[in-house]
Amino acid sequence: MKIELTAIEKSFGSLQALKSLHLTIPSSSFVSLLGPSGCGKTTLLRIIAGLEEADNGTIKMNDSTIYSKEKHIQVPPQKRGIGMVFQDFALWPHMTVFENVAYSLKATGKRKALHDKVQTALRNVQLESYSKRYPHQLSGGQQQRVAVARAIANDPAVILMDEPLSALDATLRDDMRILLQSLVKQLKMTAIYVTHDQNEAMAISDHVVVMNAGEILQQGAPEDIYRFPCSKEVASFIGKGTI
Repeated sequence: MKIELTAIEKSFGSLQALKSLHLTIPSSSFVSLLGPSGCGKTTLLRIIAGLEEADNGTIKMNDSTIYSKEKHIQVPPQKRGIGMVFQDFALWPHMTVFENVAYSLKATGKRKALHDKVQTALRNVQLESYSKRYPHQLSGGQQQRVAVARAIANDPAVILMDEPLSALDATLRDDMRILLQSLVKQLKMTAIYVTHDQNEAMAISDHVVVMNAGEILQQGAPEDIYRFPCSKEVASFIGKGTI
C-alpha cells in the first residue's frame, strides 16, 4: 500500500506541530520517522491512522483519498485498513491473549473465521500456545507480541508503530526488531515506525525520515543519511561518528 501525504499541516493552539509536510511512502516498505521528542512524528502517525485530523492537506492510500481538507473527506480509522501498535501495549487486563487479539476483529465486524484468524496471528508472533493466558501472566516482550498480533489479525495493508519497543530491555528490543522486520516482509505490509533511537531506525528500516520542529530535514536509505547528511543538524542527530 503506497501512502502519499501532501501539504499536511497541524497546529495545537499557537504551536505548529507539522509544517506543510510532503511525504511518499512506498508500498511494502519499512519506514522509520526519526527525530527528538516533540518533533511531530507521533502527530503525523496519528493523522495517518485517523486518530487526529490535519488542519490542511491530502492523504492518499494507493489511488484512494482517505483525507482531504479541501474536499471534506475524512475516512474513519476503522475503515482505513490500518493496524496500530502502541508504546504501552494497551491490552485489556481482564481478557485472555486470544480475546485481546480477537477484539480488533470483533470491533470491525470481521467475525467470519475469527478463531482461525486469531490463531494465525498468534502463530506469526510465536505465541500460539499462550492463547488462554492473561496479560499479567506474560513478560513485557510477550505482551508486546500480543499487541502486534492484534494489529495484524485484521490483515491490514499498513501497520503503524509508535515507539513499540521503548518499554523493553535491550535484549528483548533486538528480538522484537527481528520479528517485526520478518513479519512486515512476510505479510507484505507497509510499515511506519516512530522512534527517537537512531540505532534502531538505522537497523530496522528500508527508508528513514529525519524530522525536527514539524519539518522533514532529510529522507532516504539509512546508509545514505549516515554517509551523506544534508546538514549539521541531521549529522548531529544521527551520531557523533557522522560528525
